[in-house]
Amino acid sequence: MSDNRELPAYTEMVELVKQSGAMQEPAECHGLLSALLCGSKDAIRIWLDELITEQHEGDLLQEEAKEMLEGFAGVVKVQLQGTDLSYELLLPDDDNALHERVYAMAQWCQGFYLGLGIIGINDLEQLPDDSREVVQDMMEIARIENYDEQSEDQATEEDEGAYAELVEYLRVGVLLIYEELSKPDNVTQH
Repeated sequence: MSDNRELPAYTEMVELVKQSGAMQEPAECHGLLSALLCGSKDAIRIWLDELITEQHEGDLLQEEAKEMLEGFAGVVKVQLQGTDLSYELLLPDDDNALHERVYAMAQWCQGFYLGLGIIGINDLEQLPDDSREVVQDMMEIARIENYDEQSEDQATEEDEGAYAELVEYLRVGVLLIYEELSKPDNVTQH
């Protein structure tokens, strides 16, 4: 993570998450963090507490991973707060099979929805209309189950295009949610 505005490669995050002892997949971790940053002033601490449930005193690898995760969280925060729309979802790159990317996108959406619950948004009616619509779509995406390796053989350019459009929709949707929830009267205190 040389640039403080650029996410690491997904494969790097796989190793970092394992090293930290977290049980979640990187996409889910990023979705969770993104939601927490949308509505909590203490998002990074809450996120680390959710990920690293078992602290192993004296485990230097875990401590190193925790520090690196804090740095990663800082990058995500900078992306969300930036005016250059640089926020991006942490998903496997396009070299991965489409079914792997679709599965990770579903995990990302699950993580985001979980994060909303942690910041106290347990009823979508609490969200402004546009944000509510995006979250409802996320809930549908999180339910994707029937796209697997066998479907990969039948994947078309249209499927790739649809995936890219969904990723962009989610990216812009998170920026909208962040903007709406980070207004002073909408921020939950945790």
